[in-house]
Amino acid sequence: MLLLSYVFLRILAPFFAPLGWAAVLAIFVSPWHDRLVPRHGNARAAALSTLVVTLLIVGPGLVILTAFVQESSAALSAVDRDAFAGQLVWLEQAWNRIRVLIPGAQSVDLRSLIENVISSTGGFVAARVGGLLADIAVLLFQLLVTLIALFFFLRDADTIMRNVRALLPFEDLRRERMIRQTRDIVYASIAAGLVIAALQGLAGGLVFALLGLGAPVFWGVMMGLLALLPFVGTWVVWMPAAIWLIATDQVVKGVVLTVLGGTIVASIDNVLRPIILSGRAKMNGLLMFLSLLGGVSLFGLLGIVLGPLVSAIVTGLFEAYTAPGELTSGSATTSEDRDGQRVTP
Repeated sequence: MLLLSYVFLRILAPFFAPLGWAAVLAIFVSPWHDRLVPRHGNARAAALSTLVVTLLIVGPGLVILTAFVQESSAALSAVDRDAFAGQLVWLEQAWNRIRVLIPGAQSVDLRSLIENVISSTGGFVAARVGGLLADIAVLLFQLLVTLIALFFFLRDADTIMRNVRALLPFEDLRRERMIRQTRDIVYASIAAGLVIAALQGLAGGLVFALLGLGAPVFWGVMMGLLALLPFVGTWVVWMPAAIWLIATDQVVKGVVLTVLGGTIVASIDNVLRPIILSGRAKMNGLLMFLSLLGGVSLFGLLGIVLGPLVSAIVTGLFEAYTAPGELTSGSATTSEDRDGQRVTP
């Protein structure tokens, strides 16, 4: 059994990433999918749900990916041109006055420092974009596997969950609570987090486009990625951009960007997150932050999902083991406590 299990895991290893994404998508669309099952049956409802997910992911995803690749180099070259077109002479003059007061800062040349940072950033982005283009066939294949797996996860959800319940070594009530908590954390903290980040990136990109700023898709994607990180957010992009606009005598655009970034873009998270998280289990902010960073470091892009997911499962296991002893068993929905009062588990 151990040998066969090892071989089986090696067979599935190349598909862990698409299977992980399929599981997350299945959890996310399950509330809508469950409404289709009574009317269309498991197979047809799974096909409809998969079709909707495909239309929502493939079309917009390919358009955004193409525009992001096209605008990435243009965005960095625009920063390069602006930095050395004489528009920030005042910054160099201010630095020349300040550095004489700081020990050891006399040897730091601001222009060279900015040039090195832009060059390093451009090389990093170019390498990643080049690798993405080289692996485009692999990406499309993994997307196909994800969508196929999503169909089967939705169609056979009852069988899969029955097997999961059979494998969990807990009493019925404790097992159901752990499954519910894990599902809520995946839905609220991960899948919903991706949706909110995507909406914030979309809003930020539209604001950049409305103001006539360069590479709105590139900066919108960057804002969406930063919105995934707790304690960070989209302001890391739009606030320096607003300061840059004001510093280069584009005061109106800078003020408008500050207002729209601080209200519309930021309010998406402030409004939607409490609605989505209402009544659901939540993950500690610090644990979520560390899980995201550690997950990306260990699993790559899929770590955005797998990192918090593993943390959610571990948290659920610890809570199941350390939970109060009244969750003992079975099928009854109420029980009598020591004083004769009825307790609802």
